[in-house]
Amino acid sequence: GMCQIMDAGLRLYGHPTLLSIAASINGDDFVPYTEVIFVKQPGVGGSVSWHQDGVTHWNSPDWDEGIHGFNFQVQLYDTSAHSCLWVVPGSHKQGKIDIKQLVTETGSDQLKEAVPLYANAGDVTMVNRQALHGSFANTSPDQRVSLTIGFHRKKSVLGQRGSLASSASNIYDE
Repeated sequence: GMCQIMDAGLRLYGHPTLLSIAASINGDDFVPYTEVIFVKQPGVGGSVSWHQDGVTHWNSPDWDEGIHGFNFQVQLYDTSAHSCLWVVPGSHKQGKIDIKQLVTETGSDQLKEAVPLYANAGDVTMVNRQALHGSFANTSPDQRVSLTIGFHRKKSVLGQRGSLASSASNIYDE
């Protein structure tokens, strides 16, 4: 509900530069996906397990590296390796990854291919929702607050059921 409770959140989601980037990636006929505020307080903010976003298209015959969309994250504070999101570069091209097996093979939840997504306050980062990503507990003395907004291609949404939908009438159509 960021856009409902924060005028700045709504303005961010409708920022012309961000919308033009979304259109350049998804085509002019794109749709919004999500709005989330992530808060990780110093020494308190919990971990977010390694994951790939998206649930609908992993086995689609039309699958490609952008079918689940992407997210922008606007950082309100500087981040460090101890507070930021970590991403495995190129993993969005690999399809659904067996994360449990990968962690077992690595012998740790600190994946050697992962890189920290450092950002300064006010920076906007962009992550493909299919990329393997996660974040560790915030062990830094710094606050991490990020505003996340996401976009899909319209064709990736049409005919799909929202994750909270319980009936056929909740299938996304024109």
